[in-house]
Amino acid sequence: MHTLLLLVQKLSCEVEEQIFSEVSLAIQKPESYFEMFKDRLDERGIDSPIDELAWISLVDALLDHGLAFEIDWKESGLYICDVVDELLDRKNMACVSWEDFEDGEFDELPTSQYLNKISEKLKEQAISLASLDIESDCYVLITVPSSDIDEMKALAKEAGYSIQDSF
Repeated sequence: MHTLLLLVQKLSCEVEEQIFSEVSLAIQKPESYFEMFKDRLDERGIDSPIDELAWISLVDALLDHGLAFEIDWKESGLYICDVVDELLDRKNMACVSWEDFEDGEFDELPTSQYLNKISEKLKEQAISLASLDIESDCYVLITVPSSDIDEMKALAKEAGYSIQDSF
């Protein structure tokens, strides 16, 4: 689980200590974590500590601090661009113009293809759009510097989880 805690450092910006303590609690004392965050876990249909609790704790902490955003698998359109803008703003990353998306040309694309189009646009700014895989019918989106994405994917894989930067 050391690699998961390294990933926490990479993803958590200025709230690292708070997220680190939540994930550490989920690793070291899953029962205590479960009791403390029972309502949040109940929303995910988790009614007892599970093997993936540390990963879910990281995802939920990132969501709570605005460093990730969860969208439905069938979401599309400018709403996704707005979500990405919020993530970029939260991390003080480059602003992106969505003019190419405003004419509706991509609106009929399935969500995965729409996310790939957004990802291509972000790569022009050296930013990667990625998703933390929670084995659900949603995307937990994050934005990170493109220079960091391969290391983050490797850390997640080593910890037994997945970060995907193609959709």
